[in-house]
Amino acid sequence: MRIVIAGNYNEKKAGANFYATIRKLTNGFTRNGHAVIGFSDRDVAREGTDFGIGRRGNAGANQRLIELAGNYQPDLLVLMHADRISNETVLTIRKILPGLRVAVVNLDPIFLPENPPRIRRFSEIADVTFITTAGDHLAPFASATHRMAYLPNPTDASIESLQCFAREDQPFDLFCSIGSEQGTPWRGDALRAIAAAVPECRTAFYGLAGQPAVFGQAYFDAIASARMGLNLNRADDHKLYSSDRLAQYAGNGLLVFIARSTGYDEIFSDEEFVFYRDQAELADRLRYFLENDGERQRIARNGHSRYHAIFNERVVARYMEEITFEKALSPDYGWQSDVYGG
Repeated sequence: MRIVIAGNYNEKKAGANFYATIRKLTNGFTRNGHAVIGFSDRDVAREGTDFGIGRRGNAGANQRLIELAGNYQPDLLVLMHADRISNETVLTIRKILPGLRVAVVNLDPIFLPENPPRIRRFSEIADVTFITTAGDHLAPFASATHRMAYLPNPTDASIESLQCFAREDQPFDLFCSIGSEQGTPWRGDALRAIAAAVPECRTAFYGLAGQPAVFGQAYFDAIASARMGLNLNRADDHKLYSSDRLAQYAGNGLLVFIARSTGYDEIFSDEEFVFYRDQAELADRLRYFLENDGERQRIARNGHSRYHAIFNERVVARYMEEITFEKALSPDYGWQSDVYGG
């Protein structure tokens, strides 16, 4: 099958986002035997502007995608936060290719105010939207012609290649990167609270005031410097929602601490992840693993193995293909596969 994945490959950052989900899914579809062309809508749009700024290049990016579709004639168009691409462009491509299927991948929290309008906009032209949230929150966006489905954050062994569980010499015990505390100051407060509650823990917290976020290889070096990772999301009350840091932490072999309220305890066991209900339990569990490093290594190894087995880039890409083309689902998916609408 021929596939075009349109989204932010972010060539502007010169490889600093080598672990981005769009790159893993490109690998997954390719390794599943499909021919994939990546189309970076923002970079193409930037070509048509003065000094790479402004929005005048959007029209050029849309026209280029239409030309690409005409030349390549894909069976599947995947739109991954391709906000520069208009609905009119997709409808034009559909007229050229009546059998085309269109899938949207949305990696943002469904509860962000700006995300529901984006979902509804693309629902007018897409067959299905995959989003990193599960459960009934998806139902309002589904219709007879547009389906909604949960998508795990994929890992890729060629990208998440660290094995933090195999080491004992890391200079830090607990790693967490939140990008920035602006917008979610409670996360900064939570990190400071855990550092105060467990002062013996050597923390590597990024995104706090005075400790900027890290990207590219520096980000992976920071992960490699720690034994455990705290997966602290913007909110933990939406079923199975997580940012892609979950794939980066588990995929690289950190012992993952994650709130039980996320629902991931329905997929992973206490022998694979460390679940907590509140700050007090988080502190207690952290103290335990500080004193029992062998257990840290064992459970982190288990979590790493299971995450790579059920959430790898090939499995996730295959799931997207089966949902989009309404095929019978393979029996080995280890997550909730409810699909809304259709």
